[in-house]
Amino acid sequence: MSNILFSFEDLAKGGAMNAIKRAFKKYNLEPTIIEALPSVKRTSGISYRELALTWSDSQQVILRVKQSGDIFQVLINGKLFPIKSQDDHMRAVREIVDALDAKRAAFQKALARRKTALPRSIKTAAPKMLEALTQRRDDLIVLRDGLREQLAEITAQGAQS
Repeated sequence: MSNILFSFEDLAKGGAMNAIKRAFKKYNLEPTIIEALPSVKRTSGISYRELALTWSDSQQVILRVKQSGDIFQVLINGKLFPIKSQDDHMRAVREIVDALDAKRAAFQKALARRKTALPRSIKTAAPKMLEALTQRRDDLIVLRDGLREQLAEITAQGAQS
């Protein structure tokens, strides 16, 4: 299986995804989601369809497939990735796997830094929790002061007897 070619029409229906899955599985990296985007796009006079592969660590590879059935562009995490071994697809898959492995730590760091806003429908209990904890603190302070007074009275009575 040195070359992986796609039928442009079958790509929209989800054909040839097993070949891609097997190619990546050979290098112990199996995509969790493979989806062929049905719309035909056009850039620089080239019509293509996109095949999106997503891995368990949220990294994504997009393969742009021309009408002839071969891949002409590869995007890793949204950035163009030049393939050196264009004619040997298994070597090209190996290049993609190596790039994903090399970028994994930096990608995870970037994901961790990215702030996500909560949907408006989700409300946090923080304001009410703050009020409850403040009230509890104030009650404990009053209780502490009362116990100190009682202790002072008991020690004063013990000192007199």
